Amino acid sequence: MLAEERRQKIIELINQDNIVKVNELSETLDVTTETIRSDLDKLEQQGVLKRTHGGAVAVDNHQELSFNIRKDKNKKEKKEIAKKAASIIKDGDTVFLDASTSAFYLAEEILELQNITVITNSNTIVTELSKNEDITVISTGGMLRRNSLSFVGPLTNTNIKNYNANKAFLSCKGVSVKHGATEVNELESETKQNMVKKSEEIYILAKVTAINEVGLSQFAAIEEIDKVITSSDIPEELVESFRKLNKLY
Repeated sequence: MLAEERRQKIIELINQDNIVKVNELSETLDVTTETIRSDLDKLEQQGVLKRTHGGAVAVDNHQELSFNIRKDKNKKEKKEIAKKAASIIKDGDTVFLDASTSAFYLAEEILELQNITVITNSNTIVTELSKNEDITVISTGGMLRRNSLSFVGPLTNTNIKNYNANKAFLSCKGVSVKHGATEVNELESETKQNMVKKSEEIYILAKVTAINEVGLSQFAAIEEIDKVITSSDIPEELVESFRKLNKLY
């Protein structure tokens, strides 16, 4: 396999799983670990990935794709995060879910639960949870952002303020100890800020690409966040600062 073919394969794998490991790549591509490290260094220079100890993670370019395209991207990782988050939701809970694809997979995970209330600004989640009559579903309403199928704006924020929730599960473009949870879209960020204010517990759903990254607008300070929920195989050095503060689920 030529070097360019090998690096293209590495790009495909990291776009699929968000994370790659040197030893696994060496075995999969049948080359030495030194060759893989060299490939990863070159791809980092191109801005494709970020090197970590023993491997690399994907770089999020923050380009906002349509909901349906984003839903299938990093699906395996999002489903793992959703499964972890679902274990936190208990009988009788009232929860906020934002309009992220990660929250959509969480909605799938809790579809069989009973006696819970879900408040969301996601048109897609409303439709998904309507399949279970034992779940009370409240839509915030508001101005529809067609790209994300989410409701945002003054009416959305006013309606959120009318409710109180036990827990909020919110995705992000970036989360760090210094800057907290951040978003790139200010309308979405404002919606999440209001959900944070009206929730007793705050859980951040964070893909590997969001860890220690910073978006345009903060919606939750690190002190407001109860736990950051991410994938289990994330490199330890990326989450060490969260673990020290007991913020990692």
